[in-house]
Amino acid sequence: MKKLVGHIILFLCLAATGTALAQSPVTITGTAPFASGKEIRLLVFNDLLNGIPTVATTDIIDKHGRFSLKYATTDILLAQLAIGTSKAEFFIVPANHYTFNISVDSTLHQRLNPEKYGGYLHIETPNKDTADLNFKINRFSEYFKRVADAFSYPMIYGTDPTIYDTVRSEIAQYFDFQYNPSNFYQSYGFYTLGEIDMLQYRKKPAFLYEKYFDNDYILYNNPAYMSLFNQYYDGYLYYSPYISKDLLSRTINETPDYPTLFNEAGRDPKLTNARLRELVIIKNLIAFLDNKEFDHGNIIKLLQYIQSASGFEKHIELINSKLNQLLALKKNTEEITFLDEKGHKAYLKQYKGKPVYLHIFQTDCINCIREMLIIKELNDKYNEKVQFVSLCVDPEKNEFQAFVKQYGKQFDWPMLYFNEQYDWLMSQGVETLPDYMFFGADGTLRMRYAPAPEQGLPEFLLLNFPEEKEEDQNPLFYNRNKQ
Repeated sequence: MKKLVGHIILFLCLAATGTALAQSPVTITGTAPFASGKEIRLLVFNDLLNGIPTVATTDIIDKHGRFSLKYATTDILLAQLAIGTSKAEFFIVPANHYTFNISVDSTLHQRLNPEKYGGYLHIETPNKDTADLNFKINRFSEYFKRVADAFSYPMIYGTDPTIYDTVRSEIAQYFDFQYNPSNFYQSYGFYTLGEIDMLQYRKKPAFLYEKYFDNDYILYNNPAYMSLFNQYYDGYLYYSPYISKDLLSRTINETPDYPTLFNEAGRDPKLTNARLRELVIIKNLIAFLDNKEFDHGNIIKLLQYIQSASGFEKHIELINSKLNQLLALKKNTEEITFLDEKGHKAYLKQYKGKPVYLHIFQTDCINCIREMLIIKELNDKYNEKVQFVSLCVDPEKNEFQAFVKQYGKQFDWPMLYFNEQYDWLMSQGVETLPDYMFFGADGTLRMRYAPAPEQGLPEFLLLNFPEEKEEDQNPLFYNRNKQ
């Protein structure tokens, strides 16, 4: 999870934060004058293992720029406010009320992925409370980033053995973090400082385990804990000397066998805790989904088995989150409501019966427009077999309408507007342009990252949609069965 530091200007006025967490609504009100009529979304991270946010609630910003959001939670959670694709991170605490004034760099706000260029929502409140959670975390994170930037290189590549002690002493002057799993702020600082230990003691994994993970607490909702957990146990099953490659292959590739995998992993002294062990197995199985050594379908079966048999409710939630994400990436998007050039509703399902090549663009993307000239040639050649569709993701619909008016006759395939379906863009991982998807004739997503018009699409179409049969193309080919 990305650090809060540098991501937002955050001076939030919160009610006093206690340690007792009851099911209570969090309310967020404020103004965003630059976004009247736009949707504002509250995203929460209940899944920090996979870094998957969910949309908690939404509101339409009124003509005066005002909005109001409400969400009930029992836990302190990392959250984001999102308008379009611009976001700001902060922590929500049960029963608290937040009042925000939101501003934005208007130029960066127009980009599909403004974070890449430092474009974030800026949120402020009239007053600041030095005792509130967000203020304290932001203050610490800014200081930690400065120290880390100054000392990380010499710690990694230097030979001075005193650097580690210098860094620790530098931070200890202002921040005293102790292991205290019941205190969110103390835990955030304690596990953030664990990143320094990961550099210093990277060749002493037993020390790191004993200091940070050899206990009865897994802080699922604390991003500092989960960040350190993900670093420490990344690729762990694959490289553990206690778990053989043969065992992994047998329990994953041959016959999905979670009990055997779970029991054998327990031989590792850093996986003796059953709950921690199961979480490590879940994390690594999810990572194996992208590893061609392991059977994708069997990994899904193993995750589903854990999902049905686990005694740890949070693990079931994490698996649900990941499986739902995978489903969202594979299932059809035919129910997503787009708009055509006349402002009428349009759906991808209307092209069922033909495979669909979806080209995603913005009107100010020069590469996107240049590719349309190539798509024009391919459309002339393959339009009877493949349906080409260009989807405009400009923040303002009038930009799309002006583009279609000027170029619509030149590009004679459907041009659609994404209708501010930001959650769909987020679920599909659309962050840079141009982007491409390929759907089967039944409407299901077959290729999330389809070939680009300039890099592989002509060859892909030629291979999968040949114009003529082989015997008609090659005069030397003779089919003895041909009448």
